[in-house]
Amino acid sequence: MKRKSRKALDCKLVGPSTIDPGYFRYEVTIQEADGEVYVAPAFGRDMQDALSRLVWTERTEKVSRFASKRSWLQVVPLISLLCVLGVFAFQSQSDNNPVWIIGGLAAVGTIIGLAIMWAQHLNKH
Repeated sequence: MKRKSRKALDCKLVGPSTIDPGYFRYEVTIQEADGEVYVAPAFGRDMQDALSRLVWTERTEKVSRFASKRSWLQVVPLISLLCVLGVFAFQSQSDNNPVWIIGGLAAVGTIIGLAIMWAQHLNKH
């Protein structure tokens, strides 16, 4: 059985963007999986860029709505950081070597750094 998905039915160039002279404004007609059809504005240097920006924006909004509905999921990264640090602390005590604690702190710092980089990647315009 074939699964229905979203489709871009039509994409029209409206004109140059009033905000940025290097970009153009497009109107994209989208059909949802349930058959609903609507027109969404999209901006980009060309049509492909505008469509990819539109998809990126909608995906980011979808993730934001999901995260705001389930706020308890924001605690999961904190618990996982404590678990990583706990594993390194346990290893440090069993080996009687404090280098493991430094490694654990470095691992936690790396995880936090990657999380910050990921958040900046998601918030790009």
